Amino acid sequence: IHAATVSGGPVPEAEMTRTMLEGTERVLALTAQCGAQKLLFTSSGAFYGRQPASLERLSEAWTPDPAEIPPQPAYTMGKRAVEQLLQGEVVQQRLETKIARCFAFVGPHLPIDAHFAIGNFIRDAMRGTPIHIQGDGTPLRSYLYAADLAIWLWTILFKGPSGRAYNVGSPHAVSIRELAETVGRLYSTPVHVAQAPTPGAPIQRYIPDTRRASTELGLEAWIGLEEAIQRTVAWHRGAV
Repeated sequence: IHAATVSGGPVPEAEMTRTMLEGTERVLALTAQCGAQKLLFTSSGAFYGRQPASLERLSEAWTPDPAEIPPQPAYTMGKRAVEQLLQGEVVQQRLETKIARCFAFVGPHLPIDAHFAIGNFIRDAMRGTPIHIQGDGTPLRSYLYAADLAIWLWTILFKGPSGRAYNVGSPHAVSIRELAETVGRLYSTPVHVAQAPTPGAPIQRYIPDTRRASTELGLEAWIGLEEAIQRTVAWHRGAV
């Protein structure tokens, strides 16, 4: 399994794509050296760029209108470049290459002091402090539980056709406000929203269409959001 991501602190935009590509080339060299037969690349929903407000879910077949594509962040461009590089392995038929375009998740080891909204809400609930939403709470997200994620990734690796890309995530949309209120209700924590929604403003979305994974590989989001939150809280409390 190869992630082709960058960690360990901020990386200049100009270096990010190069780092991802060089890392992938090293992984490919290692697969040749050890005779590996399958490779799973954990790509990202960021591969698609910003989701149009008019599009309910992002499917693997969706491509944006070139005339409407804004400048893309280096992370997005890096994921696209790596996927293109790996398609060369598919053409050569040297290595079975599978692609998992991962969206948002919740579960054990989720950072609760990073930039993940659901992690921050869980942190506040565990501390017994109010949950604060800095924006208006309207953006839509979805969350797949970590155990489901593991099943999805292994299934794609072993059963997905070579060169096939699959969205990985939950198709069940929830607004940031609804997410905060769910955590607040489960742990009796008040929720404060800093801004009121702007009437008529487009709603930001980051929601996958997972029908390909469901119909071809039988994959589903088996653990619901409330149970996923409760399991995550229980894990963090036990890890302290």
